Amino acid sequence: MKKLLLAVLIALSFVSVRAATYQLKISPEDAFTVSDNNDWSVSVTRLQVLKLAEVTVTPKDKKSFLLMLYFMRDTEERGQFDTPEKMKMAVMESSQKYVLDSVEKKVNLEKIDIKGSYGFKACFTDSDLAKQKDVPVPDGQFMYLVRGMIRLSGDTALGFRLCTNDLNSAETKAIEKYILSFIKVIGS
Repeated sequence: MKKLLLAVLIALSFVSVRAATYQLKISPEDAFTVSDNNDWSVSVTRLQVLKLAEVTVTPKDKKSFLLMLYFMRDTEERGQFDTPEKMKMAVMESSQKYVLDSVEKKVNLEKIDIKGSYGFKACFTDSDLAKQKDVPVPDGQFMYLVRGMIRLSGDTALGFRLCTNDLNSAETKAIEKYILSFIKVIGS
């Protein structure tokens, strides 16, 4: 009995140390893997196989960002984001709700340069937090919201929402690289 209990405790300690890894099947042709790394925790908050997945990425040690990823099936039959023009319009329209509380007061779309694909993003500065110059942003609140969408493959689009307090930090650059890492060669 003691050996069995010891074996179970060892197995449980191994499981708790192992990084979370999720396989997201968005279409018959597209599966994406998301997993924890040394710095970030990843969790799937919603999953509908062959349709969509919502993923939350947060830092393990501090609340320096919040990243939401929205994997969406968008095959030829559906065709919501299958052209740059359609995607641009979708990002523009879905970003309107952030304008009122932002410093920018309008949606300024930026094209995301991606070889073999396309994407758009908009950045918003929280107007209330921007007024509090030289005061640290309270934990869990963020100065900037970056939201956008990229085409991952012929069958999948990825919407994203990044909340951060530093648009130019090494961490933000790593997050942007992570978002782009899901792109597959279009048409393959």
